[in-house]
Amino acid sequence: MRKIKLADAILNENFELDGDNKYSTVDKQHFLERCKKYSKYKESVYRSSNLKEQLAEIKDLIETAEKLTIQETENWFDSVTVQRHLKQMKESYKVLEKTGKELMGLQQRFEASYEDIGEILNKYYEVS
Repeated sequence: MRKIKLADAILNENFELDGDNKYSTVDKQHFLERCKKYSKYKESVYRSSNLKEQLAEIKDLIETAEKLTIQETENWFDSVTVQRHLKQMKESYKVLEKTGKELMGLQQRFEASYEDIGEILNKYYEVS
């Protein structure tokens, strides 16, 4: 198998990467072990929670807070101040939602790049 042969060649003391740079056997073994553990990065790369669902929950929370706050504070607080705070909260959500959508697109690109690296490494080295 090509992966095994390349790994054996890497562990060979005469293996050179670019002419003058020789790596010790320990460095080579460390490299091969790191390749085998490539999948451990998966937890960091792929999020366990769904950002889209979280944004929907936050939006619902804001809508409920707005209704409840207006209802509960009719006679207690200055309505102008309450309305201003609620408007500010909704504006903050718009920024959060826009940023979340951008983040979801970047996340997909990030995951695809991680997969590409893993596929190429796996052609030459043992990657779990």
